Amino acid sequence: MTTTLAVMLSIHVIGGVIAIGIHNVVLMHLLKKTPDYVFISRIAWSAVALFFLSWATSAYYYVTYYGTAVKPRIIAGAAPFAHTFFMETKEHIFLVLPFVALSIALCASYLRTNPDDALRKSTAFLTFVALGIGVATAVSGMLVSGSI
Repeated sequence: MTTTLAVMLSIHVIGGVIAIGIHNVVLMHLLKKTPDYVFISRIAWSAVALFFLSWATSAYYYVTYYGTAVKPRIIAGAAPFAHTFFMETKEHIFLVLPFVALSIALCASYLRTNPDDALRKSTAFLTFVALGIGVATAVSGMLVSGSI
């Protein structure tokens, strides 16, 4: 693996994990009685940026290296189901996550000027869903990485 690919993979993992953590912070602040929507909006947008960065770097890594060098080793190894189920599922679910994060950030931005308890609760629920998707995606990545 080249240094560029190692950096891309690191950005993918670190960016994704930080974005998941940010969604946890967003959720906790949305559950407050008097949320600071300016703060929530700012950090929600940073999660969007990190998810798209993670998405782009993983795409580059997958196209240039994973598909030809890593995937065949996983499939030939002791746990081929790690790729067959977890990676395939992760790849398709992760396609949605940046757009869910974008929806959360847009709602948070709207709440800055238009506080609405029903929208706050709906955004909190969507953030909870995004957090679950993010954690499932990260765990799937760990299972696939550990199967080599």
